[in-house]
Amino acid sequence: MTTAVDDVGSTTSTFLLDAVMWHSELCGGGILKVRIDRRDKSANALSKGMLEELERLIAEIRRDAAVRGVMFLSGKSGSFIVGADVTEMKTMSGGAEAAELSKLGQRVFELLETLHMPTVALISGACLGGGLEFAMSCRYRIADDHAKTLLGLPEVKLGLIPGWGGTVRLPKLVGLIEALPMILTGRMLSGRQARSKGLVHDMVPVEALPFVGEDLLRAVIKLGTASTLFKRPKRSLMARLTESIPPLRNFAFRKAEGKVRHETKGNYPAPLAAIEVLRAGFRQPMSLGFAAESAAIERLADAPVTRECLRLFFLQENAKNPVELADIATKPISNAAVLGAGAMGAGIALLLAQKGIWTRLKDIKPEFLAKGIATARKWVKSDVQRKKLTPLQACDTLDRLRPTTDFSGFKQTDLVIEAIVESLPIKQQVFRELAEATSPTTVLATNTSSLLVTEIADGVPHPERIVGLHFFNPPLQMPLVEVIRTDQTSPAALATAFALTQRLGKTAVIVKDCPGFLVNRLLAPYMNEAGWLLLEVSDPLEIDRAAVAFGLPMGPLELTDLIGLEVAQHVAANMHAAYGDRMLPAPLWAAFKELAANDPKAAKSLLVGRGSKKKLNPAVRRAIDKVRQSGEYSVPGGTPTREELTQRMIFPIINEAARCLAEGVVSKPEDIDLAMVFGTGFAPFRGGPMRYAESLGFAKIVEILEKLANGRPRLTPSDALKRL
Repeated sequence: MTTAVDDVGSTTSTFLLDAVMWHSELCGGGILKVRIDRRDKSANALSKGMLEELERLIAEIRRDAAVRGVMFLSGKSGSFIVGADVTEMKTMSGGAEAAELSKLGQRVFELLETLHMPTVALISGACLGGGLEFAMSCRYRIADDHAKTLLGLPEVKLGLIPGWGGTVRLPKLVGLIEALPMILTGRMLSGRQARSKGLVHDMVPVEALPFVGEDLLRAVIKLGTASTLFKRPKRSLMARLTESIPPLRNFAFRKAEGKVRHETKGNYPAPLAAIEVLRAGFRQPMSLGFAAESAAIERLADAPVTRECLRLFFLQENAKNPVELADIATKPISNAAVLGAGAMGAGIALLLAQKGIWTRLKDIKPEFLAKGIATARKWVKSDVQRKKLTPLQACDTLDRLRPTTDFSGFKQTDLVIEAIVESLPIKQQVFRELAEATSPTTVLATNTSSLLVTEIADGVPHPERIVGLHFFNPPLQMPLVEVIRTDQTSPAALATAFALTQRLGKTAVIVKDCPGFLVNRLLAPYMNEAGWLLLEVSDPLEIDRAAVAFGLPMGPLELTDLIGLEVAQHVAANMHAAYGDRMLPAPLWAAFKELAANDPKAAKSLLVGRGSKKKLNPAVRRAIDKVRQSGEYSVPGGTPTREELTQRMIFPIINEAARCLAEGVVSKPEDIDLAMVFGTGFAPFRGGPMRYAESLGFAKIVEILEKLANGRPRLTPSDALKRL
């Protein structure tokens, strides 16, 4: 520790001269200001070394009688502590080492919690996982109202659970009923939400945060308590009864376990382990909860599901810096525009506005614009009601949305995203108009999902600035964006479009322009095979059950209804035209379309009813009978087993993925896994289609496809798959 006298006569001291992350300075009044700023990382993450450094700092604080209060604040914009340094997981020898790291964190945070002086965490930016566990070990927590300020325990998304006391401290602060969904789903809270639930003591404007921290500590040092400074939220009577009455508490745990098993189909052990740990530690000595945490971490660290979840996390992180865009400078986007005020266009425009981008929303009619703006207002109002946004943030966001029916102001835009009707002639005309209405340096992007970007750009001046930005519906929720490059797209335009996806917080994959791009191209044979299978199975719902049992969020029949039959048939026709007989639509669809023409009301969906009462639409059944009676399709073999259903739906995805790799649609197999997991929900615990194929063996998949292709030439394994 070094000591000096500042120019106003107060003593300042610096602890840990060799500090890498915890940079401390003793200011007037005995307040120690600790700036959290890890020198070797762009974000603050807690490694074993960082925990040991914190332990040394706490020991020095205990020894120094001059320290009367400690405030922790981040030195990195938009980030408090993002969690544990998960890169250490790569080098760990196994679960035993992970358990030791868990015990280290528990010990250090307990030392922090038991300091004899007030401590306050001033939270600005991401406060996640181990970061929140650290903050909960401080006596007080103040968050700011920045949009990037999020608090949560997302370990379950990595196949783990909180391991540094989170399962013990969170229920004490917010109650068991609120803690359960946060830990079991990884749900994150804004500063406002955190205050309403009692996770933080107050939420203040960004600019006020450091001053509030100092004032709080001075008040506590003077008064000896802060009980009169904050009004803590009261838990409901039912929540208090559930926590205090063992039968009710056990019922809550059983209900949570049932929900987890229903939603995960037993494929993810971490949420179930979290329930066990919460059950073991709730209202028990902290040591019991800590021991249960460490034991669960030891088991989960060695689990195959955890390895796949961690792999996907690292893929997602690596995808933020694609090799092909290295060292390409981009200018920040401050003004943008979106064409088309439908649900997709309004959603994209709101995404831009939320990230501080002034956004023009254009459509051809005022009533279309009014509907789009009303939709955006409804979404924002919902965020305010759920306390994700403050009213001021909501007003700021909506103020950045500027509806227009003409191209006025488009010369100042940095990027325009087109999200209008899927018609090639209309899109071509709109892009020719955009070329005149914008600056030659404005990047022009299309959100098309079924048309070639190259064809849309045909005849447009400066085609090198045209890219595809394929958002998935709904754009506010879906994490994936496909960034489409044509042969003419310039590196600068591609880099600008990619940088925008990162600013929007999306996971992006760069894809070569081709029919269906990547995700829809891989989904097409999966969806189409369901149409062929409907002609062969006795129980049509077994198709969806097989897909869900494999690990998909929903089956192809339910997905078709979600997309819309008309859209699905349009995409299927485009895929068939582009790729020939391997994408040949099942004859069932033509028969069903004919029935729909005669009876539109009866043929709006494949399934009717809800939940356990869901069944095949009788109109689909009539179409199946019609095809069977016509003799148009002779069923090879008998009724498919559950295993054969899975193989016939999943293996065509892998077969088409191999073709995409061979054609350079994406640069590496990991891009396929990333796109399918984040774009379609393809079983994360299996790692994605290519990872799953690798684990099963490409030779085995080829062998099975060759057998299935007997009488079904569309299933013939490709040369690209055979080479793999």
